[in-house]
Amino acid sequence: MQPPRRQDATQANRQSFLSKFSLASRRLGGFVFFFAISGCVAHSSPQLPPPAQPAISADAAPSVDPAAIHVEMYRLQMPFGANSLDDSFWKLVDEDAIDVDAAQNLNRNGFRVGRARIDNWPAFLKILTGESAIKLSKTIVLAPPSFEDGYLPMSDTLPEELFFIYDDHGLTMRSFDDCRNMLSMAFEWVPRKPGTIRLTICPMVQATQTRLDYSLSDNPPPVRCLQRETFYDLHLRADIAPGEFLVVGTSAAAQDPNRVASRFLQRDGPNQRFEQVLIFVGDPGPLATMKFHRAKPTTR
Repeated sequence: MQPPRRQDATQANRQSFLSKFSLASRRLGGFVFFFAISGCVAHSSPQLPPPAQPAISADAAPSVDPAAIHVEMYRLQMPFGANSLDDSFWKLVDEDAIDVDAAQNLNRNGFRVGRARIDNWPAFLKILTGESAIKLSKTIVLAPPSFEDGYLPMSDTLPEELFFIYDDHGLTMRSFDDCRNMLSMAFEWVPRKPGTIRLTICPMVQATQTRLDYSLSDNPPPVRCLQRETFYDLHLRADIAPGEFLVVGTSAAAQDPNRVASRFLQRDGPNQRFEQVLIFVGDPGPLATMKFHRAKPTTR
């Protein structure tokens, strides 16, 4: 009879273990289920932020600084003497745009500067058409106000150049090799005059020089450096109010080919000489009425 008792005890122990395991499993499952529910309630998954929009897209133009200055420059060309000797053109121009001393100094060096109204452009157009004027180029300047300079090339690279400068010190001759004539320009807003631009222009020459630094070997390699010479005595400063434009041309003194203006605002054609007039417009709004003669230039 003892074997059956040993079998009954083994079976009883197995049932006791299974009941205890089942109870522990039910308790553990409830704890896990409660923890899962409480975790979902207390720690919900964070929402992703919306994607950032690009600063500049193909559909939107880049923003422009509202303080930026917008100036448009027109470069006209006509036969030599057609504009500089035409009093009917300069009678429409107010040459009091700059002070008297600066105007006299610029005039004897071949420059002539004045300010005019855009409303009078039809009269200017009629005179320029009679002078056989053509438009060489149009330049748009959009930049923040600054005293730094922007370059406007006025000639190709020249192998050599010589001209005379009349200033407060008298007559000075300057010569350059491998050089290029430019106008240095700066733009700024005029204080307490909304929409009025102050334009500063100064002629300058960029020349390339070859320098030899001798040493004990007496065989130095040539070093080419760029030299900039600015003629501050010939700088001009003028204000351009809305509805106005500034005219920079040549005076009768530019008939001398060795004056500064003749080197900057004149050019040689295949069979005749030409002179140029620069027009600076500070308010581009009324430019719809500024039409030019459409003839094509016959020179380079």
